[in-house]
Amino acid sequence: MRTSRPPRLSPTGLSDGSAPATPTARRKLMIALGLPAGVLLLALAWFDGGEEAIHPIAQPVTLPEQGQ
Repeated sequence: MRTSRPPRLSPTGLSDGSAPATPTARRKLMIALGLPAGVLLLALAWFDGGEEAIHPIAQPVTLPEQGQ
C-alpha cells in the first residue's frame, strides 16, 4: 500500500528511502552516559529535597504601645 506522503529527498534531490539509523555504538554510548547521569540527578534531588525540622523563633519582639 502506498502512502500519500512524498518521499524524503536528499540534498541532491534523489530519494534515499529511509533516514539513516543512529549507529549502535553511539546509541549505546548515549545510554551508558545518560542513565548514570539521570540516576545521579534523581539521587541528588532525593537527598537535597527532604524537609527540614521546624525551629522555634526565640527572639524578643518589641510591640508598639497601645493607645487609649
